[in-house]
Amino acid sequence: MSQANQAVQMPMLPDMQKRAVPTETRREGRTLLHVPALVFMIVLTQIPFLLAVWFSLHAWNLLVPSEGFPFVGLSNYVTEFVGDPNFWPIMGNTLQLVAGAIILALIAGTILALLLNRPIWGRSFLRGVATVPFLVTPSVMALIWKNLFLSPSSGMVNWLLHFIGIPAVPWFSAFPLQSIIFIVAWEWTPFVMLVILAGLQAVPGEVLEAAKVDGANAFTTFWRVVFPLLRKPYEIAILFGTIFIFQTFGEIYVTTSGGPGLSTNTLPYYTYRSALSSFQIGQAATLGVIGVIIAILAARGMLRLMTERTVAERG
Repeated sequence: MSQANQAVQMPMLPDMQKRAVPTETRREGRTLLHVPALVFMIVLTQIPFLLAVWFSLHAWNLLVPSEGFPFVGLSNYVTEFVGDPNFWPIMGNTLQLVAGAIILALIAGTILALLLNRPIWGRSFLRGVATVPFLVTPSVMALIWKNLFLSPSSGMVNWLLHFIGIPAVPWFSAFPLQSIIFIVAWEWTPFVMLVILAGLQAVPGEVLEAAKVDGANAFTTFWRVVFPLLRKPYEIAILFGTIFIFQTFGEIYVTTSGGPGLSTNTLPYYTYRSALSSFQIGQAATLGVIGVIIAILAARGMLRLMTERTVAERG
């Protein structure tokens, strides 16, 4: 003990004193390390958003430069919510797209996760193949479905329907929004599968063995035992799916171009049309700001619900 005390009380050598750095200096150095990332985030996200807010307060039409850049305050927002007859139907299309694609992706992703969680031959290879739709560019995947599968003249789906006596179906004309919902769900199913698969692998084996001993069948085991344990993975899948599916653009652009009429116009696509087809920059900025606010409110609402339920469980 005396040797240890002497070692602790030993004075610092001059070289060690020179190299010693005060704690406050180290903290300042660590704080400065965040500055480049913070500046990068501000330049790429906050400044463009502030510019969009500024543009939304003006009536700016590139086709009529003589009108200039007049300040109109919140009249663009009032016009969208009250005066634009297309706004609310387009918001309905957006909600249908998000809800429909998420529900289909959750169902298909859960089925795939349950199948690929079983000890089958080639399971690793099948898992890799199942993730391909999520890795392909959305516009490329939409073109594949449009020309290879759902084409009314040469699509594989209509070719199969022909064998059972069903006439060819013009999918993107008869069921435009439903077709896009299916394509988006197809793209997001692998993501849901990976999240649910991770949750399934975290389920304790003792719980499943106990359910089997109690005589529960496969469906009862999943619904009564496994499904409640997958609440967190489902919440993550719904959160990220809502945020990113809300931004769907490429699939609409390459398949229906928002038609027929407004049947497949969503808020992001309507923003694009207002900016680069009608050249109404003020209106497009207003729609963009509305979309960002809706996405933020939806994300914050889901995060708050997830946090409250977690705190209630721990309490």
